[in-house]
Amino acid sequence: MKYLHVSYFVLICNLLSVCAQNQMKEFPIIPRPKSVQVVGGNYETHQINVLVVPAKSEEAIRIGKAIETLLQLPDLKVVKMSGSIFPKSKSITLSLVHHPDQPDYYKLNITKNGIWIQASKPNGWFYALQTLSQMVELSDQFSFKNKMLPYCIIEDEPAFAYRGLHLDVSRHFFPVAFVKNYIDLMSRFKYNTFHWHLTDDQGWRIEIKKFPKLTSVGSIRKSTIIGKPSDFPQKFDSTIYKGYYTQEEIKDIIRYASERFIEIIPEIEMPGHSTAALAAYPEFSCNGKPVDVSNNWGVFNTGQFCTKDTSIWFVKEILNEVCDLFPGKYIHIGGDECPKENWKACENCQAIKRRNNLKTEEDLQSYFIKQVERVLAKKGKTLIGWDEILEGGLAPNAVVMSWRGTEGGIAAAKLKHPVIMCPGTHCYFDHYQSLNPNEPLAIGGYTPLSKTYAFNPIPSELKTEAHKYILGAQGNVWTEYITDENKVWYMTYPRAIALAEVNWTDAANKNYTSFLSRLQYHIPWFKNKNMNITQGMLDIDYSTHSSKEGVVLLLNKPPVEGKILVESTIDGELVSEYLKQDSFILNKEISFKAWYQMENGSLGKPLNLIYHNHLAAGKSIELKETPSPRYFKGDATVLINGIEAPAQKFGGPEWVGMEGKDFNAIIDLGKSDSLKSLKIQFYHSPGSWIYRPNELEISISTDGTNYGSPIKYQISETETQYIQPNIPLPDAIGRYVKIYVKNHGIIEEKLPGAGKGAWLFVGEIEIN
Repeated sequence: MKYLHVSYFVLICNLLSVCAQNQMKEFPIIPRPKSVQVVGGNYETHQINVLVVPAKSEEAIRIGKAIETLLQLPDLKVVKMSGSIFPKSKSITLSLVHHPDQPDYYKLNITKNGIWIQASKPNGWFYALQTLSQMVELSDQFSFKNKMLPYCIIEDEPAFAYRGLHLDVSRHFFPVAFVKNYIDLMSRFKYNTFHWHLTDDQGWRIEIKKFPKLTSVGSIRKSTIIGKPSDFPQKFDSTIYKGYYTQEEIKDIIRYASERFIEIIPEIEMPGHSTAALAAYPEFSCNGKPVDVSNNWGVFNTGQFCTKDTSIWFVKEILNEVCDLFPGKYIHIGGDECPKENWKACENCQAIKRRNNLKTEEDLQSYFIKQVERVLAKKGKTLIGWDEILEGGLAPNAVVMSWRGTEGGIAAAKLKHPVIMCPGTHCYFDHYQSLNPNEPLAIGGYTPLSKTYAFNPIPSELKTEAHKYILGAQGNVWTEYITDENKVWYMTYPRAIALAEVNWTDAANKNYTSFLSRLQYHIPWFKNKNMNITQGMLDIDYSTHSSKEGVVLLLNKPPVEGKILVESTIDGELVSEYLKQDSFILNKEISFKAWYQMENGSLGKPLNLIYHNHLAAGKSIELKETPSPRYFKGDATVLINGIEAPAQKFGGPEWVGMEGKDFNAIIDLGKSDSLKSLKIQFYHSPGSWIYRPNELEISISTDGTNYGSPIKYQISETETQYIQPNIPLPDAIGRYVKIYVKNHGIIEEKLPGAGKGAWLFVGEIEIN
């Protein structure tokens, strides 16, 4: 005890020279620790000659040896101690402290005695190792090339107990080595749960010994869709796609994850999303008819188990093997997106309804899931399901994973059920993360890094007493459009790093600017590992508005130190320069690229803009019908800002979407002029319910009241998605240009969106 007092007397004396975090370059640790105290000076790690660990703790020796390797030390003498443990001189010391309510707590001390890690449990030692790894590997300020670390005290614990990351291996399969790499990266950022989506309509990926056809048939699809289901017509390749994990491979991965203190939650989808299982065993569907493993993405009427007793027996037998294989607490059974038309027409399902006094098919789904929960409970497991399991009533002990927003999670928490938050708005990493038109194909949506980081797993609508039911948050990586390992890294990171900080760091201690600054230390580490992750967080966004001088372009920088580099072509001359201002006037033809350059020289993706200085650019426009807020930010001048909408996709600020409405606009050119032509952009994608217009009319006026006879223009039929007719305006003189574009109307039967009003997308209107 005397030794401890002396050690801390030295440390307290040194604390007189503490530099607060806002007075020094911040440690690059992600997630951001709860408390960091930095003491002047550095410790020379080559002095360390002993590893002190609790007796009978193989975990302590294993983690101590990992620290030894990290610090490039020779084999250290291992000293095993019983009872209270205090650090020896020149040591790495691991000890346990009693914090029963803080199971992930750790305290990392780097003092003149060496490195001392105290933790509630062995996983705390492991989290301290991750913190130490980042300090050693990332920060040039610590001069670790000289084997030195700063004197400091880091005290840390997570905000949430559940910190999850998901991977779908059904749509696209990934080998064992990659799954281990995925787990390695999770552990680096202190995730503790791997949600492994093993089955779906497109492939069954887990060996079940009692039902071998699940893998011999269900793991193989004959082809795969090319592009999106919304493409019209759809296209498919002719390549057989297959892959599954044997039970021995799964056991190996479970051991690997366990060594990194990560629990694996297997997901076996039911009662919907089960086409692959029913391709192998069609007798457990409602009609018993053979089906193929799906080669398309979406939700299918072929993919539901019947609710009859034999089908429930089948899934129970599968789950018995799954429970025996996975030692963790949870089993995920899906429960989402289950069409119920087959159940309505099925005599067996209707008999089950009558037998159990069930009123609706939602009640029938709840019945199915409650039967499943009973078998899981007998095996000592807890059921997790997507938020659709709320429909018809929750199983008694179910955990709800809320993906369709946070509403399902709120409802479950109010019912005193545990909740894992993973709303698509913030936690779906298959969404686009950049508005750059050259981004690789994604499922849709837009979830930039800043949005993920801003997520709070505890909804403001939830009363304080219900907060305890929110276990934490999870990032979901669905792989319909993630076909290979490189794209997994690109789509998942760095958003998964942002969510790691959401889960670990108290909301009051989070700061996006600080996060971006720390993240810049991690990017080179990924590149050195040949992991292609995006720099989309450095994208420059922009906005425009009209003025008397022309179009005002405002470049919006990311909130981190850096400057805008521009390469522009004006009147044929190429100019490169750093901008001294964020906004300027566009009043003549110009094309340019703009990059955001960090202080360390790294660049984000280029923003490519071409400005056409036509007669309507920067003028005023009035819309008679309000576009859909989903595809309209409220400023109609984007239609006449001289910047064309991207031809590759209909998202982004330059396209305006009308849902079931005609387009009717009046442009005021400011003065009468001779008009020669009008160009206008349209988008055509029937699979997305977007149709080119049938016809349009242009009328011209000098006073805004009396318009001449309309010039009518018929849009020719085409399969191309991008259309930009150039319409002659013979002998036209005027100030006001009225444009009427007729919507396609109600979508015809047997086409995507049949019976709904078509979307009309309009881009730049150019008048010359």
